[in-house]
Amino acid sequence: MKAENPDVIGWIRFDNQDELGINYPILYSGDNQKYLRTDLHGNSHIAGCIFLEGLNKSDFSDYYNIIYGHNMKNNTMFGSLPKYSKQEYYEEHSVLYLLTPKQNYKVKLIAGYVTPSDSKVYEFEKTKEERSGLLKTALDNSLFTSGTTVSDEDRLLTLSTCSYEYDNARFVLMGILKEIG
Repeated sequence: MKAENPDVIGWIRFDNQDELGINYPILYSGDNQKYLRTDLHGNSHIAGCIFLEGLNKSDFSDYYNIIYGHNMKNNTMFGSLPKYSKQEYYEEHSVLYLLTPKQNYKVKLIAGYVTPSDSKVYEFEKTKEERSGLLKTALDNSLFTSGTTVSDEDRLLTLSTCSYEYDNARFVLMGILKEIG
């Protein structure tokens, strides 16, 4: 994939790809607009690509990482994320995988909820107190309960997509990055 497009930095997938439809390359340009409506090959496309927040480091070494994808009506891209509004769904699909050239991760999901597009989940927390506040907000607002303990050292990954409960609503799914293999 990197030969096709050097902006490919990894791959995101869930175990049950047929049901969730999430099995995509992740792109990074440092610009949140580039892949919003552009496909892997540089063509204009309404679904765009799955891409990492431009303020993040492209190797997922930040404490807090955000990946964006469109909520497509046919459940492609991140269209299936709102299914995490139900506890039963979470219990059947509690992990995802993030694969990169240097490190692979199992992501244990800890929270999923609807939030405004200008919420603190889109700010990059720096202090220990701000990190704790981010986690508390996520866990308090989550539509499922994971029962997972999160430490201050845990690195977080948030998936974000549009949601339609109100103007500028977003559905976010947050998890802990755990290195594997």
